[in-house]
Amino acid sequence: MRRFPTFLIMLMTLAGCTRSAETKSEADISTGEQKVSDATEVQSIETSDQNDDSKMTQVDPDLSQEARAAFDKAIQDDPQNPEAYFARGFNILSESSHLDAAIADFNKAIELNPKYARAYLMRGRAYESLGDDVHAKADRDKALELEPKID
Repeated sequence: MRRFPTFLIMLMTLAGCTRSAETKSEADISTGEQKVSDATEVQSIETSDQNDDSKMTQVDPDLSQEARAAFDKAIQDDPQNPEAYFARGFNILSESSHLDAAIADFNKAIELNPKYARAYLMRGRAYESLGDDVHAKADRDKALELEPKID
């Protein structure tokens, strides 16, 4: 190993430099690895939260019924409101046993607002749950066409 003159070592130390990676302590390396791990975890959580509609469905069944009643009332009050149909369709989709009803609500939302990207995306997910990959792909493609970062 090449030896550095003492004054160069002192100067490098004062400047915060090290001669090689081997001179870094295990604590420094561990701290750096932990910071990278923490940042990666935060980024992963933020990315998953951006489009994770599934979190909206993780509610008490009683609250889901209350929400359904509120969506029904919103549609009754304003039958031309695409957001109300989308919300009710999403609520129905979360129950996953009434996919045809969810698709009907997404259809109505799209009829009222043909540029409603999220309605296409969620209708595609409903079709996917039914095993209809052709319609699922078409809706996903349309959603991405309308809103490229939706997925």
